Amino acid sequence: MRPLSIAFLLGLSALPLVAQNGIDEPDPFEVIGDKADDKAGAPPRPPASSDPAPPAAGENAPLDAQISQHILKLAEAERDNRISFMRIVIDDIVRLCDLDEAQRERLELAAKGASERSMKEWHEQAERYFRTRLESADPDGVKEMLDGMGSVNFGGNRSEEEGESLDLWKDSLAEVLTADQVKRYETILEQRERDRIEAFASMSLSTIDDHLRLTPDQKAKIGGLVHASASEYLKDVQRYWGDYFERGMLMSLVNAAEEDILKAILTDQQFDRLRDATSNFDHFWDQKRRLKRAKQKASDRRKNGDEEKAYGEKEAAAPEAGDILRQGGVIRIQNANGGVIIKGGGGGQGVETPSDEEPQPEIQ
Repeated sequence: MRPLSIAFLLGLSALPLVAQNGIDEPDPFEVIGDKADDKAGAPPRPPASSDPAPPAAGENAPLDAQISQHILKLAEAERDNRISFMRIVIDDIVRLCDLDEAQRERLELAAKGASERSMKEWHEQAERYFRTRLESADPDGVKEMLDGMGSVNFGGNRSEEEGESLDLWKDSLAEVLTADQVKRYETILEQRERDRIEAFASMSLSTIDDHLRLTPDQKAKIGGLVHASASEYLKDVQRYWGDYFERGMLMSLVNAAEEDILKAILTDQQFDRLRDATSNFDHFWDQKRRLKRAKQKASDRRKNGDEEKAYGEKEAAAPEAGDILRQGGVIRIQNANGGVIIKGGGGGQGVETPSDEEPQPEIQ
């Protein structure tokens, strides 16, 4: 009996192990991974029905994908150019303001953010440019078309400098630099801007004088126009034409002024000669003059509107019957036509007098 009971108990103790082995759950102590003799490993996951099918051998990617890849490649090169320029800016600030290493590191981080932020308009222009031109292109030939488009400069000839003009970068300078460092750097930037304007205006005036043979009086007047134009439009000119200034473009700087102003300074022959030499740049300056006239008209309308508003408020503040003055028990009312009504404090009937007569006191 005793051996049988021991065997029976051993059998009962083995039942939970058998049941546990029958449960379809992972063993937490099992070694995960390929076995030593399993070289192939687990079979790959079969593709889901929603996964995009990769192009077969010899086939090209869809049109949208090829355009996106091309834009991405161009964007990487453009981003590198902008970051490289911002490194030049940082080196300049370090030399001028004696920045320490911690300040430099913070500016480098801010420069990357400013460069990336400045790419927003570039991406928009690139998307619009390529997708508009290749909207109905054959995917099999779009790669050759993209390569044939060459390098397209989105954002102007000095687009790599856009990061420096962003508020994000200027705010970073204010946070990283001390107040004295910011003031010193801004002073130097302002002087550089004045130097560029003076140099560009001088070069433009010299070219115009050489071409038109100006008198001293003409040169002084044209010089004022050229300097004003350089002060207002130099950045636009550099963004539009880059750093290469052709002779006609230099002379065209004076065309920011209206024609009647130029005709009042130059002779007819000089004016015609100037127009012939600068006609290739008329579209640029025509737009600038139209924009300036539109701004002036808007400013005049605002000014007239403010004057009319002030006049209306003044009229609304004055009573229709005229000004009323109360002195003691007497009320004096000045009519709009100049007449005067005087009423006594006792409430008696007033006497109205025309403007050309002296008012008579009311008899109580």
